[in-house]
Amino acid sequence: FTAHYDHLGLLGKKVFFAGAHDNASGTAAIVTLAAHYAKNRPEYDIYFIAFSGEDANLRGSVWYAEHPTIALSNIKYLVNLDMIGDNNPELYCEVSDEGMDGFALFEKINAEKSYFKALDRNKLADNSDHYPFAERGVPCIFFMNENGDAFKYYHTVYDTFDNAIFCIYEPTFKLIVEFIEKFE
Repeated sequence: FTAHYDHLGLLGKKVFFAGAHDNASGTAAIVTLAAHYAKNRPEYDIYFIAFSGEDANLRGSVWYAEHPTIALSNIKYLVNLDMIGDNNPELYCEVSDEGMDGFALFEKINAEKSYFKALDRNKLADNSDHYPFAERGVPCIFFMNENGDAFKYYHTVYDTFDNAIFCIYEPTFKLIVEFIEKFE
């Protein structure tokens, strides 16, 4: 599981971008998933990585993909969470070519449980930390909730806890946990 904990930070001495939606929501999700899997251990190891430098051209994830602590070929499936503090009923995603079998399972689970109106699959882009892994053949998916009511605060000083919306947080968590239980 990956997310990024950096944001735009300071702009001068008086302007601060908190980044609650982008991307405290994603890092909070991987912490929640880590707590869950600490109590519900799967048969295989799960890694949780919070990168820095995503908003500066993916520096952290690019560096890690170039210097992995485990062989990238040992990654069964990478789930990247970025900006999931919004309320769009469709969950935006990007999937690597190698991750399409996993995407089919995500769609099946979502169709059965109706967590989201749709998993809105888009073209793979270099817009978050999944991309350096996708370029190297790692099966991966990127989830993001955009174009909801909190999206208007994206990359502004108003991306704060008070303006983030967490109604998709639990369905995202449940979708991922069920995927992990069923993915072979």
